[in-house]
Amino acid sequence: MAKLSYFKILIIFILLLFVIPLLSSCDQTLINVFTEVNSDYSGTRTIDIAVKTEYLQNSTAISGQNKSLSDKILESLPEGEYQTFDEEGYTHFSSTISFEDINFLQHISIDNFSETPPERFYAKLEKVSYFFHDEYFFEDYVDMKIDETLLASSDANSDYSKIAGLAKEDSNILNVTYQVKFPVKITRHNADLIGDSNIAIWNIKYGDEKKIFIEGDKTKLLTYFLIVILSFIGLFIIFIIIIIIYNSKRSKRQPPPRKPLYSYDNYFKRDRYFDTEDE
Repeated sequence: MAKLSYFKILIIFILLLFVIPLLSSCDQTLINVFTEVNSDYSGTRTIDIAVKTEYLQNSTAISGQNKSLSDKILESLPEGEYQTFDEEGYTHFSSTISFEDINFLQHISIDNFSETPPERFYAKLEKVSYFFHDEYFFEDYVDMKIDETLLASSDANSDYSKIAGLAKEDSNILNVTYQVKFPVKITRHNADLIGDSNIAIWNIKYGDEKKIFIEGDKTKLLTYFLIVILSFIGLFIIFIIIIIIYNSKRSKRQPPPRKPLYSYDNYFKRDRYFDTEDE
């Protein structure tokens, strides 16, 4: 079961410290978390980090180490299917992991600190089945805030303090987009936007703590189809029964009385008698 590590997410933010001081106010570092959930609780999660390409040219000099910043970002991404590409002046670094049950998928967090129960650290998907439809309930938690307790106990030159200081000066430097592709039609949510193909989108900045929830509904078309088929079969059976009852009643009716044949014989005999006398 693939899990997303809190520590690796924190490393990503730490590595971005090397380029954040070089960014202008309009040059954001973009982090996109895209989770696709299937109706059987399986799915994929992709983390994509986009950094201005020009700031990666001299990454070795910026980091002060042998490895380039590009290599360090790739190493810090969760182990999965890696991909890099350039688009609109940004270099994207992404990693896609697969999971069998989203209820074991850890939530996105900048730190690994919480005083609440452990359930908070995992996404949750619940399915409730009814006769005509299924209802899906999804919850997750995104924590982009370094806990005040950690900051208070950390040195002024620590990574936590540096990230907090830079982000407080300009919270727009780090732009996190959290997306969920839901397996059914979304009926209720607290997303900022609902896109095509049942994709819910949240825009999150540093310092935000967001509880995610989605509710969806899926109609059981097979149930309706079976009901229609059974209705036709029922109507056909009722029609057959009516025909049988009608035919049985018709067969029990007595035929109308008919004159006896001998009356006709007497009539003809009488005519012949009168004819003989006339002669």
